[in-house]
Amino acid sequence: MDLKLLKEHKTIVAVYAILALLALVASLVSDPFLTARNVNNILRQAVALGLVSIGQTLVILIGGIDLSVGSVISLTTCLTAGLMLGRDSMAIPVVCFVIALGLLVGFANGLIIVKTRISPLIVTLGMMCIIQGIVFMYTDAAYGEISPCFSFFAWGKVASIPFPFLMLAATSLGGVILLRWTTFGRYLYAIGGNEHTARLSGISVDRIKVFTYTICSFTAVLTGLFLVSRMGMGDPWTGERYMIDSLVPVLIGGTLLGGGRGGLIGTFAGIFILSVLSNVFNLLNVSAYWQWVIEGIIIVIAVAFYGKRTNSFG
Repeated sequence: MDLKLLKEHKTIVAVYAILALLALVASLVSDPFLTARNVNNILRQAVALGLVSIGQTLVILIGGIDLSVGSVISLTTCLTAGLMLGRDSMAIPVVCFVIALGLLVGFANGLIIVKTRISPLIVTLGMMCIIQGIVFMYTDAAYGEISPCFSFFAWGKVASIPFPFLMLAATSLGGVILLRWTTFGRYLYAIGGNEHTARLSGISVDRIKVFTYTICSFTAVLTGLFLVSRMGMGDPWTGERYMIDSLVPVLIGGTLLGGGRGGLIGTFAGIFILSVLSNVFNLLNVSAYWQWVIEGIIIVIAVAFYGKRTNSFG
């Protein structure tokens, strides 16, 4: 391997080395870890986390953050199951409706942020409260039923490959192409690096920001569709964990919280590090409360460590 290339991307190499070491340790402390069934469980767990983290990565790259993704996921699961009520004829209309609704939420987030100049943290936190309140007014318990055909979203296969894996792979590939080989991707890095300079360079910063938040909300909807298909019904609490969980892989992967540096390649490693950790903890019957503690520690360490880095990677 080219030493210069290795040095330029040493952060990514380090993160993937940690993932490999974690997998090795997990296989030693838990016999079921490497079984086909458990690997399949890890991959399925990575689908939901991966989809929402892709959108969160894009938002953080421009120096933003989206805390409303969890409530969008909850809203998606509840409306999808609540409106379908087991009817195949309602599957496509309902999916189109929740996608449109999610896009509207993302558009509203971005528009409010660029027009008011209020911190994205405050705007998306407020949006989270609004949406979660609407969800609880709709239902405060598990509700509804997906149609039989919609179960394909979580359990279907295409040429023997589980459809969720293909969906995550396609979304990931699209995200990497967007960041590495499009003008839009270069604009994201420019805005995150120095928004004022980006404006002076003629970049339509406000338009890019609105579009980025819209994409983030769209990936949250995809996450909700996958989860409701997997569970079979809507749950108003489903998305709660993803408000924080969507940030952890992004930060582990080296994307700076202030924006401008990072990318999806590192996020992918973070997704599987978190998925493997969660899986091993479950296999070892470690309390979920300890998992929260460890996630919090990871966030603090990642922000403290990467905040001092200056190298850029994609």
